[in-house]
Amino acid sequence: MIDFDGSTGPEGHPDLKGFGTDTAFVFWLRDGVSEGRAAHVGFTAPSKEAVDAAYAAAMAADATDNGAPADRPYYAPGYYAASVFDPDGYSLEFTYKAWQHSKD
Repeated sequence: MIDFDGSTGPEGHPDLKGFGTDTAFVFWLRDGVSEGRAAHVGFTAPSKEAVDAAYAAAMAADATDNGAPADRPYYAPGYYAASVFDPDGYSLEFTYKAWQHSKD
């Protein structure tokens, strides 16, 4: 488990609790009301281009922007992501994490 202090992210970022392994936190919780935006679902992508494509597809399907594709160094070096709210209000994030794709 990891505690992410929201004050280290952009303005208004919530505190988060992440669950997973040392390099792959796959389930995140935050305080919120029981409505669409209380759920945040993250998808991993094999490349930055795949993040860009997922974001573009979501926007074309009437999602609302919640963070255009960009590096997110406040999470970790090599963290590239995009975020949207789907038409039902659910928070979706598409991520490429460079350390999960390193070549040995």
